[in-house]
Amino acid sequence: MVLTKELLQKKPLIVAFDTSCDDTSVALLRGREVISSELSSQIELHSEFGGVVPDLARRLHEENIEGVYNLALNSNPGMINNVDYIAVTYGPGLAIDLEVGINFARDLSLRYGKPLVPINHMEGHLFSSLLLNSKGNGLVSDDELVGSFPALGLLMSGKHTEIVYIEEIGKYKKLGQTLDDAAGEAFDKVGRVLNLGYPGGPVVTEFAKKGKSGVITFTTPMKNSGDLNFSYSGLKTAALYKSKELREKGIPEREWIYDFCRGFVDAIIDSVIIKLERAVKEHPEVKSVFVGGGVFNSEEILRRVGTVVRSYNLNYYYPEIEYRSDNAAMIGVSAYMNILQERYLTKEKDIQELDRDPRLSL
Repeated sequence: MVLTKELLQKKPLIVAFDTSCDDTSVALLRGREVISSELSSQIELHSEFGGVVPDLARRLHEENIEGVYNLALNSNPGMINNVDYIAVTYGPGLAIDLEVGINFARDLSLRYGKPLVPINHMEGHLFSSLLLNSKGNGLVSDDELVGSFPALGLLMSGKHTEIVYIEEIGKYKKLGQTLDDAAGEAFDKVGRVLNLGYPGGPVVTEFAKKGKSGVITFTTPMKNSGDLNFSYSGLKTAALYKSKELREKGIPEREWIYDFCRGFVDAIIDSVIIKLERAVKEHPEVKSVFVGGGVFNSEEILRRVGTVVRSYNLNYYYPEIEYRSDNAAMIGVSAYMNILQERYLTKEKDIQELDRDPRLSL
């Protein structure tokens, strides 16, 4: 779909749901503008188990979704009558957790006769930078958006680390992806190796700020692979062995943990920048780079990637910090783009048959 300023004048009211992992999230949007965005986090409960427990997550989604939905609608049940479309994540994600959001959204769609918009969670991350606040302010204006394609997307979220070619809205080609562990998984696994709790990624990132580059180093993954794919299982294993080596030498962790985290983060950043630069050089026609996903909660990673993007005189689009991790607002803005393409379900049979797709890809 080729975007135009005229097309973007359409501003339907959308309620969006995301239960793809361990957060129950509902948002209300007018076009790209976020009216409300509510979320019930499960991190504290899952941290006891060192990771997300799907059955527990499903039960908590079922307990929380109606309350989060009511908050998003400002405790005004009648608001649903004014909604034009209902959107929901149908993949990728944890299968039994995706079901909760799909079932709730489907019931609303059928009960109130509203079109249902199935959304790819990764497309939500891809366009999370397009969200505007309730006053219509954001990082990307309609004029900028219209002239932003073709573009590249760099996604670093959960089990996904990938580079996507965006010919235009709705037309994507995956140029590179992780062959095993994604960057986010590697962060959390190294956090566990260092006994930093769950999720360990944010702590590793914070500790890296206090470390010195070059003191403890790791080989940059896939540096010379000649393609745009990623791999972090080897880096994770190297970090495990290095931590064992340091501990066996009896060196107190307080003397090396910051430099250890610094070296690990440097390797991640170097690997991403090498691949991104290669993608930009292979596709000189691109005008912009969109980034999204929870790994970009790291301001350092966000800034380092931005420096590279801007060095090629490209537009750099990144989400506000509240929309980098999983959230329903990004599902709503992706739904908006799908609605402009008239990609949604209206027939009862099609709505009834919507099913989860845990391994859905762009």
